[in-house]
Amino acid sequence: MAISPVTEEAASPALESPRTPWEIPLAACLSALFFAAFLVVPLFGAIGFPFAAVPPVRVTHRRGLAAGLAATILGAGILFGVALASAGWREAAGVVGAAVLVTGLPVLFAGRVRRGADSSRAFLTLALGGCLLLSGILVALPIAGRPPVESELRSAFDAMIPAALESYRHGNADAETVERVRTTLIAARDFAGRYWAGLIGGCWILGSAVAYYAGARFARPAASAGTVRFEAFEVPAGVAGLFVAAGAAFAFLDGLPRTVAGDVLLALAALYFVAGLSIICHFARRWFRTRILRLVLYVPAAYFPMSLGVALLGLFDWYLHLRRRGEKEGTR
Repeated sequence: MAISPVTEEAASPALESPRTPWEIPLAACLSALFFAAFLVVPLFGAIGFPFAAVPPVRVTHRRGLAAGLAATILGAGILFGVALASAGWREAAGVVGAAVLVTGLPVLFAGRVRRGADSSRAFLTLALGGCLLLSGILVALPIAGRPPVESELRSAFDAMIPAALESYRHGNADAETVERVRTTLIAARDFAGRYWAGLIGGCWILGSAVAYYAGARFARPAASAGTVRFEAFEVPAGVAGLFVAAGAAFAFLDGLPRTVAGDVLLALAALYFVAGLSIICHFARRWFRTRILRLVLYVPAAYFPMSLGVALLGLFDWYLHLRRRGEKEGTR
């Protein structure tokens, strides 16, 4: 595991950003706003949801773990008031619990980096540990009297499929196209219902990467933020063995073991996508000085089939060591 480089400037306490009294309340308000957007406008909220933890993570790097946790708790309190005004105590408590989990975990691991922990290891623990914690909580929902995640997902698809097909009919689509869409949506419903844990885990990994690295980027020149470099993120070689084992289990087993293996594959695929994107970021920063050129390179990487290639790039980096090869060639 490569340790993220720390520049002499970033490590200097004298370069800590000036502290202002409004940082914590502003971070709390922004965090609550991003999270509330998911409740008000689900489509926009799903896109902006990962940014809910960015302001508290930024405050953590600038002012310390206590300040980041204070922003998290204050933001949860604001969100509780908003949710309570439109729903009951039970629903509001569930919203606040989700907000504390989503924003609190990145803050805790940003605090670890501030105390000197390796940034790549901290993110890896945040990503995989968060997957396990989130999956465990969702599996336990029926114990708390809530419907299982699988049934809620299937119900959402069942409610959406007729409306989607009707829109195609109103658009004068032929019967073959409508049937093809119906078959695709049913397959997506069955896939999401079976591998929901892996899909949610993958979303957590991608979202936590945004919170962890964007929060540190916006906190610079704080000393701890200078150690968090997305382009330096690496996945340990041992995780590739877990990926291969999960792939073998998915191919040769059936029933619950196959489902668990599929969940693991989906989560690790998201992790390797983040790793592959960090490799692209490493070389893009060396080759392109203009941010708009780098953005043009990053955007297509998020779309299939480019995203698959990015994930494979991250998977095989444990053997190829592309960044180290590039540095050696650059010194010739």
